[in-house]
Amino acid sequence: MEEVFEEQINQYCRSMSSPESEFLQAIHDFTWKKMINPRMLTGHLQGQFLSMITALKQPLTLLEIGTFTGYGTACLLENMHKDAVLHTIEANAETANKTQAFWKDLNQHHKVQWHVGEALQILHTLTIRPDLVYIDADKINYKNYLDVCFDMIPSGGVLIFDNTLWSKRVLNARDIESDNDTKNMHEFNTYAMGFKGLQSIMLPIRDGLTMLRKY
Repeated sequence: MEEVFEEQINQYCRSMSSPESEFLQAIHDFTWKKMINPRMLTGHLQGQFLSMITALKQPLTLLEIGTFTGYGTACLLENMHKDAVLHTIEANAETANKTQAFWKDLNQHHKVQWHVGEALQILHTLTIRPDLVYIDADKINYKNYLDVCFDMIPSGGVLIFDNTLWSKRVLNARDIESDNDTKNMHEFNTYAMGFKGLQSIMLPIRDGLTMLRKY
C-alpha cells in the first residue's frame, strides 16, 4: 500500500512539472526500444530537476559521469548558458557508440564533448574546472569520484550523485550488513555527509539524489 501511495505521489509530481521536450521523449523511446537495462534511464522528474539546477546555477563547464543514452545529458543542456560546454563520460563503448549515433541523427548542433572509457582515468586527463557535476555511473567508485571531483570544482561548485537511496535498501540494517552494494552506498552516504568543505543534502527524488556544494 505504501509503494502504491508513493508511486501516486511521483505521478502527481510528474504531472505538475514541465513536460518533456520532443528530444527527451525521443531519447526515452530509443532507450526502451534499443537498449538493455532501460530502467537505467534518468526519469522525467529527475531530469527536470537537473534542468532547473542548470538554469539556476548557469555553469560554464558541466561534467557528467555516466552518459548511458544521454537523457540526463539532454536535461543539463536544456537551460545551459550559450557559452557553456558539457563533458560526458561513458565507460561502455557499445553504449557510447549507439548513443552518439542516435544524437547525431536527431541533434547535430549540441555542445557535448563525448569521452569513452574508464572515468577515473579520463578525469585525470581533463583540464577543466566544472561548476556542476552529475554522477550516475559505477557506484563502487562514488567515493573516488567525490575525492577527484572535489579537487576539480571551484568554490561554489555543485556535485550531484544519483541512486543514493539504493532502492530504499540503505534504510535496512540487515541489507547494509549482508549486501555489499548496499553497504557501499551507505558508506558513501556517510562519507559524503561528513566530507570537509562540503554542504550536503539528500533528496528523496526517484532513487535518491545527493547534492553537495563546495564552500
